[in-house]
Amino acid sequence: EGKDPDIAEMDPNKSLSSQQKAKPKQPEKPSDPPLKEDPEYMKFFKMLKMGIPVGAVQNALKKEGKDPEIINMDPTRPLSAQKVSSKSEVSQPKKKPNPPKVARKRLHWNKIDESKLDASSFWNQAKDQSLQLVGLDIDNEEFTNLFTSSINNKAATKSDTKPDTKKNSSKQKVQLIDGRRRMNGSILLAKFKVDYKALAKQVDTMEYVQAEANELRGMMQLLPTKDESLALRSYLPPTDASRSEIDDSINKLGECERYMAVMLDVPDANAKFECMVFRAEFESHAESIRDGTKMLAEACNAVKNSERFQKLLLYSLKLGNALNTGGSNEGVSAITLDSLLKLAEAKAFDRQTSVLHYLVSIVQKNDADVLKLSEDFAPVKAAERVAMDMLSLELTKMDQGIEKLQAVVKNNLPEPNDSGSEREEDELIDSTPMGRFSISAASKIQSLSNEFNNVRSSFTDLLRYFGEDSSMSPEAFFGTINTFISMFDQTHKELVRKEEAKARRKRIEEKQRLRKEEMAKKAKSSRF
Repeated sequence: EGKDPDIAEMDPNKSLSSQQKAKPKQPEKPSDPPLKEDPEYMKFFKMLKMGIPVGAVQNALKKEGKDPEIINMDPTRPLSAQKVSSKSEVSQPKKKPNPPKVARKRLHWNKIDESKLDASSFWNQAKDQSLQLVGLDIDNEEFTNLFTSSINNKAATKSDTKPDTKKNSSKQKVQLIDGRRRMNGSILLAKFKVDYKALAKQVDTMEYVQAEANELRGMMQLLPTKDESLALRSYLPPTDASRSEIDDSINKLGECERYMAVMLDVPDANAKFECMVFRAEFESHAESIRDGTKMLAEACNAVKNSERFQKLLLYSLKLGNALNTGGSNEGVSAITLDSLLKLAEAKAFDRQTSVLHYLVSIVQKNDADVLKLSEDFAPVKAAERVAMDMLSLELTKMDQGIEKLQAVVKNNLPEPNDSGSEREEDELIDSTPMGRFSISAASKIQSLSNEFNNVRSSFTDLLRYFGEDSSMSPEAFFGTINTFISMFDQTHKELVRKEEAKARRKRIEEKQRLRKEEMAKKAKSSRF
């Protein structure tokens, strides 16, 4: 209101004129300490030297009922002397030179709300006892050199006229989180170039984001923790501050901190990111289950419907019974599939010919078509690599994932009308991008589940058909068949090579015999 602020320090029981006349006549007390050593004000000047902004120090003065302009006074002179001189200069005010601009290192600590402090807490006791940094040995010159740096106004003016892009880009950013986490996060965010405000809006509404699942998962892991959220909120202006002030504070942050600051305002951000990751991975997981189910179904049909395989089993059974019983009728009527692998282990007395060699030779003489068995079992080779338990587990995870996703969608729906009918809720779900995906994904998962149950039933029937243990896994079942077919084909190739070598030797011997006969004829004719 244009009035002298010193009036607040005058005696309220005396008139203003008497005190205004008396006060200028007061001589400067030589015993008055300089402001920087005055017990009442020294802590405020120390705050200024430690790099705390002038505005913050003035706010601290106001809280204690002191004149905030004191911080702009000369700290080497007493307060009383400067109040007198300031009054004498009212008629001819002099423009005080601006203090040199100083760049300071900042400490962004986590502030405790004073309202949450217990009355007996250390901080309240320190406040009541006016705890000062008395006795703390701080070398002010060393402190200034370490944590402050003066800014050349002239250089700044020149840089304003001719902006240096390199200097601006290297301007130090405010850092609030762990260094390694900040570095890793900055690398990820640099690859995924996007406006953080736009991304926050997409996450909040769970819209489609053009990113791979691992990128979304990385951004989800970069969401601020509880401690990081507290540090960010302590640094940022209050929520009722202007938008420009908040944006200016965010722009001073590093890359990773800016991302975290924007994500602070997204409710339930972690759950929404999980939904987005689920959607990004859905098609690849669904395709994996669909392909695995299809391979198992084709393998089951191939094994059960192969007449060549059934004939080979009967040939093996008949040969094995002939070996074990000597041709009597006391043989077994059924064998497990892994018994076929033992055909290669049993050797004849020549220690070269195995029972499998003999079986192949019999088949080759009596039913050569069975030798083409591997043509029937092309799907079986792929089925050996399919783990039915893993398919079942993957389906269970997808069921659980879609349930969580539907719950998040429902929790973030717009407010329905007063009726709140089920039909209206379905319409609201269908009106959101993630809601439409949830409806489509649930239908696909149900279809995949039906296909998987069908193939599991088919495999159980296949085990029962061949008399195998019902606990046998597809990997073991199809693996046994593949191993035997591989041995069967390899043995057939060996026999073919032996026969070809035998035929080649026979041809050579025949040629040698014919040559000898011809030479003998020539020798006989020459004697005559």
